[in-house]
Amino acid sequence: MWKQKIVSPENMLAKIDPGMSIFLGTGMAEPRTLVKHLMESDQSNLQDLELIQLVSLGDAVAIDERYARKFRLKTFFSGWLASDAISQGRVDLIPSRFSRVAWLFKTGVINIDVAFIQVTPPDENGYAYLVGASVEKQAMEMAKIVVGEINSQIPRTMGDTLVNMDDFNYLVEATEPPYYVGRWPLQEVYLKIAANVASVIQDGCCISYGIGPLFEALAKALTTKRNLGVHSPFFTDALMDLVKSGAVTNRYKNIYRGKSCASYVIGTKELMQWLDLNPLVEFQPQDIVMDPRVIGLNDNMVAIFPARKVDLTGDIALHSGKGNVTAGPGNVQELFMGAALSKNGRNIFALPSRNRKGQPNIKISLDKYPFQFTNRESMDVVVTEYGVAYLMGKTLRERAQALIEIAHPDDRPELVRLAKEQKM
Repeated sequence: MWKQKIVSPENMLAKIDPGMSIFLGTGMAEPRTLVKHLMESDQSNLQDLELIQLVSLGDAVAIDERYARKFRLKTFFSGWLASDAISQGRVDLIPSRFSRVAWLFKTGVINIDVAFIQVTPPDENGYAYLVGASVEKQAMEMAKIVVGEINSQIPRTMGDTLVNMDDFNYLVEATEPPYYVGRWPLQEVYLKIAANVASVIQDGCCISYGIGPLFEALAKALTTKRNLGVHSPFFTDALMDLVKSGAVTNRYKNIYRGKSCASYVIGTKELMQWLDLNPLVEFQPQDIVMDPRVIGLNDNMVAIFPARKVDLTGDIALHSGKGNVTAGPGNVQELFMGAALSKNGRNIFALPSRNRKGQPNIKISLDKYPFQFTNRESMDVVVTEYGVAYLMGKTLRERAQALIEIAHPDDRPELVRLAKEQKM
């Protein structure tokens, strides 16, 4: 019966009214065939649309001036496509914590008229799989028109990912491949940083994970650990490698025991194939995965964050742009607080001692830097390639000394001088 719902992308787009709001899946879940036809179509009804996407990871949504009359993109996290467009006023950013997005949909604070959802081909009972969990189901529940893009190249991921063909008003067959994200090259400085981060993580700890060079290197540094658990917004190729190494068993987790829990899939074709019907990975909606109360149920939770800068008091400036989807202070806060609620939980911020231009990343002040995360009372560990600074329970003077010790050796004398001037 579900085959009767299959229409061409053009016929589906003809059912869109001007001014409608359309939810799009993110990353691997982006329905690229529907989005491609939406971009290329000159149908007169496709005007003043509002596209809602959690983060602009993919390459299908064009956001240049040519499409200003057709649609405007709203996103919750800038990713690496929309960062510049947000600063130029061409894309709207909705500040929100990960765990609150589903609530915004359910309560109607953010209206959704149409949902474009990518799914696997259905089985004989009419059930298909989502790619991860994220907030797709919540968007489907609130949309007036639900459109499924059937793609045979995406994995059947396990968890809260089953949907029935009865839940869709229309179906479109995919002609575009999924959006893949390549792996970061291993850099010597990050291998050293990762080794120092690994020295803080003990056997049996539960870790969060992200994307970028730090986490690529961590997959190498953590292979000697035993019985690690994973509770993370993302599941990546680096995590796949870590699970394959035998370091991850999830044996000591208190929630989703025996499984690595995540919400998104971001990675390569190899990762997609490995995830297909893989019972080791459990995908749950992000209002569950990123709820600090849920995160804190796991003992020995270690939240790991890449940082851009740190000052001598322990305040952090976070990254923005490519590879830093969780960079916003509000989003970091959820994992940070989840680890704080965990029995024996820890928070680790890691960064190179200097940036690519050879400038210090450990500063006397962060006044000029955006995306600041300031929570001195709960700040725990800062790591560079030169060592580990333990900040919890230390005075501001002791913190300054600990951070100077992990700064680049050539930057330490100046930091000492500035600290003395500030009477630290």
